[in-house]
Amino acid sequence: MDLAALSHGIADLVERLRADVVAVSAGTPATGSGFVIDQHGHVVTNHHVTDEMDLDRLRVRIGDEHELAATFIGSDPRTDLAVLQIDDPIEGHLHLRERPARLGELCLALGSPFGIFRDTVSLGVVSGLGRTLPQQGRRPIENVLQTDCAINPGNSGGPLVDATGEVLGVNTAVWRSGQGMAFAVPSETVAWVVPELVEHGRVARASLGVSIRQTDDDADALLEVTRVARPTPDGLAVGDVLRAIDGQPVRRRADLYRHLRRDAIGSTLAIEVEREDARLTVAVTTTAAT
Repeated sequence: MDLAALSHGIADLVERLRADVVAVSAGTPATGSGFVIDQHGHVVTNHHVTDEMDLDRLRVRIGDEHELAATFIGSDPRTDLAVLQIDDPIEGHLHLRERPARLGELCLALGSPFGIFRDTVSLGVVSGLGRTLPQQGRRPIENVLQTDCAINPGNSGGPLVDATGEVLGVNTAVWRSGQGMAFAVPSETVAWVVPELVEHGRVARASLGVSIRQTDDDADALLEVTRVARPTPDGLAVGDVLRAIDGQPVRRRADLYRHLRRDAIGSTLAIEVEREDARLTVAVTTTAAT
């Protein structure tokens, strides 16, 4: 392996990407990062970055001198994503990767830690896949990426990219009691949440009217119904284990949530469950989640 070539390649990549990575502020020192995602000047960041900001004073800074006004478009607390729009769009943007991240592949985290150290980059690997990230007062974020890239306050909302510069995810959190454990919302989630925010300003979801518990996080994970808000004689029941929806297997909450997006509201889903050692299919008509 030619380490000099690798080093130059990484530096060239960062130089190409840095023009589309921004620091986010609102009349105070930057408290988060973000990146331009399309030719219309939409900027992706974290919900928790914008949540306590004065949204009428949003600014994004590119490099040390280029500062632009931005408009708040919308946010989704359940995935900790938010979208802004630069009032005067710049040329170029980053691209989401369609292929899933691979365990062990190289990645780079870009952003502005502490709102002071702009144009910061750290190198690491994708150190875990399919993690569940707890959120205080909200359901956890499912299927997040784990990385050992150095992530600090202010990095939130910045991109985690692969060795070609495509976005693997949005840097979101660190595990405060550990070292070298940071997490990113994967590009798969970003790819469906961001268009929802751009078009509607919020993310609408369908609901089955039940509470679900995931039994564990390994290959034998199961989804069990723990509460039914609107019981019906032929519907879901407490203790049911979900096996498939419309013929597609479900094991984890992330599998379930893929079936409960905006276009599923008001539709009837065929849900295969295991109940008292028997397999049966029940039809459940969804409602809009609150």
